[in-house]
Amino acid sequence: MLKRDHSLLYWVWGVPLAVLLLRCLFQGFLYPWELSGDEAQYWDWSRHPSLSYYTKGPGVTWLITVTTSLFGDGIFGIRLGSFLCHAIAGVAVGSIACRLSDHHPPTVLTTVIGYQLLLGYQIGGSLITVDMMMVAGWSIATLGALQILEKAEEGTSVRIPFWIMGLGLGFAFLAKYTALLGALGLGVALWLQRSRLTGANGLRPGISGACGFLLLGMLPVILWNAQRGWPTVEHLLGHLHVPGGDSGTTSWLEYDPTWTLKYLAQVLSLAGPLLGWIMLRSFFLRNPVTPQQSGIISVLRWSALPLLVFYLLVSIKGPTEGNWTVGAYAPLLPLGAFWLQHECSELQKRIWCILVGIRGLLTGILLLTLISSAPTLNSWLNSAGLNGLPIHRVSGHQQFADQLHEILQAEDLPTAPVVCNYYDKTALLAYYLPLRPEVYCASVALGSRPSAYDDFKTTRFPSSRFSGKQVILVGAELVSWKVALQPTEIRSLGTLIQRNRPREIFVAKLGTLEGNRP
Repeated sequence: MLKRDHSLLYWVWGVPLAVLLLRCLFQGFLYPWELSGDEAQYWDWSRHPSLSYYTKGPGVTWLITVTTSLFGDGIFGIRLGSFLCHAIAGVAVGSIACRLSDHHPPTVLTTVIGYQLLLGYQIGGSLITVDMMMVAGWSIATLGALQILEKAEEGTSVRIPFWIMGLGLGFAFLAKYTALLGALGLGVALWLQRSRLTGANGLRPGISGACGFLLLGMLPVILWNAQRGWPTVEHLLGHLHVPGGDSGTTSWLEYDPTWTLKYLAQVLSLAGPLLGWIMLRSFFLRNPVTPQQSGIISVLRWSALPLLVFYLLVSIKGPTEGNWTVGAYAPLLPLGAFWLQHECSELQKRIWCILVGIRGLLTGILLLTLISSAPTLNSWLNSAGLNGLPIHRVSGHQQFADQLHEILQAEDLPTAPVVCNYYDKTALLAYYLPLRPEVYCASVALGSRPSAYDDFKTTRFPSSRFSGKQVILVGAELVSWKVALQPTEIRSLGTLIQRNRPREIFVAKLGTLEGNRP
């Protein structure tokens, strides 16, 4: 039976809740960032309720629907779901550390604070993307797996912990499909511990319930894809650069070693390089542990291992993206804290903690006050010949939309449909233009891959209902619009700056659009 230390529970719950309040105050009200392109896309999806979407599951969109229904369509209402998921995952990770270390205060406190200093989670918790919802579900599922071993050791029912694990995985899958790699890892981990589970009370209904809850989370995505010929599978295969995908293929003979080196660098840097090294180093613990700790360590390693190995293999086929491995950090962080406290000298621990703490604290302050502090910091960086922070991703969009609106007012075209060349500009203008109109995406017409806008009846473009109408074209060059749409008339309305790039604006009168979606 694990010992209870209520003062540690105050830290496990108190720190995530305190950071949640700081996020709500600073990032929700005092220094809110503008939406990024992906965030605006998920908000725009929430105006088109569906079982799933072309590139992602419905989880984040459903979350935005709930929070905006309660708190409105402002920045706070849209991002609140991510703030909450960050806090939930923080509590789960701290609880994992309690079980791993048998409530060893330094290990638990290192984990609780380390979670708040982990770079990928600092950023992910500030934005409403699929990452933090997936991490929250993954963390809960991993905690559930540890509770299964704990209940089996006590001789009590494992049914509820299995259900918690299944619910966590189903919740994570609704946000991001890589949750299946977490399910694989936890399944393998529990199978390796089968001798401890054999004959456990509630084992069969527990396993059945866990599978049922996972399948329940997968069901909306399966139904949506089955009705449409599995477009999400095409999208995922495109990320893997294999035949059948929507982004082309890469031959094994085209392998570039820098892809794998970049992937390894991403794994370290997204955690924060020092914290990333601590977590990876924990795979090779030397000091002896108790049988109970050995089982917990196995679960935590297997929770992370399939994800890390899978994307290592993907890096042989093509480039990877930095946030693809965020699910692995939650189970590895307590292991990293355990390694630091049990295998490092006092001097080493102090050095590691000071360096990680300084970096994490500075990053946290910067993120909480980004809009006010980034311009000054970028000025210093630019004067030193260094690249500034990419704040154009979360700023300037309102100004861009206002300037476009002024042009349309001056041209007496305030209600003309706006068509963009890419989904992110489409979503950002849909959010920041007055009255938040429907904005249309012409990526398919311009020869790029589809987006969710091609699935919504009200945003499909091109469409015969635009025949003979004037439309506003944003983002592509003149020749691209002419080839794609063959307008009867087209002229420039000027050039605006968005995301540090010039965007030429055109007004075009379209001819008859035949053979397109009605």
